[in-house]
Amino acid sequence: MLRAHAGATDRLPPGGLHVALTFDDGPHPEWTVRVLDVLATCAVRATFFVVGDRARQYPELVRRIRREGHVLGSHSATHPDARRLGLRDLYRDYAEGRAAVEAVVGEPVALFRPPNGTLDLKGTAIMRRLGLVPRLWTIDPMDWHPDTTAADIVARCGAARAGDVVLLHDGLERPLAARAVDRSATVSALPRVIAAFRDRGLTFGTLVPS
Repeated sequence: MLRAHAGATDRLPPGGLHVALTFDDGPHPEWTVRVLDVLATCAVRATFFVVGDRARQYPELVRRIRREGHVLGSHSATHPDARRLGLRDLYRDYAEGRAAVEAVVGEPVALFRPPNGTLDLKGTAIMRRLGLVPRLWTIDPMDWHPDTTAADIVARCGAARAGDVVLLHDGLERPLAARAVDRSATVSALPRVIAAFRDRGLTFGTLVPS
């Protein structure tokens, strides 16, 4: 996961004991449903950065995310490698990704997570022009890696403290291996991660475009 930090916010605002769970690369007809079911059972709200093409394919899932009180952000239209696209093509992809989500939910969606966390001068200029508000993360439990287990995810979240933003995936674009598309490790880890945070007195917040 390539990351650069200029112009983006990684952490939640100071104050309180909140951590934020975030999910990228959905919606997916199986895994997003299972993630939402866990969040509903545990009474936790999260932030979902959805891919535009997938939002068009599964609009009811996007509407369910919003209906259940979660926050939506866009995650580009096709999840490209931003470093390989020219300025015009990347602008179009980011703009279409936002427009796809907004068309489904009928409300503005300024929150944005660039694919792979890539924030270079080109991408930052495009986001500013489009009015996109980038948000990254502070904890990556590597659930996108094909060899990561549920126990690994739980362990890697163990260092979380107030203000942290956790990167998880309810779908997976451009996986390292075909088996990584299976999100069962993330789904299995999720209730354990939530319980562990609560045992430490942490509560759950969502990201906001401000």
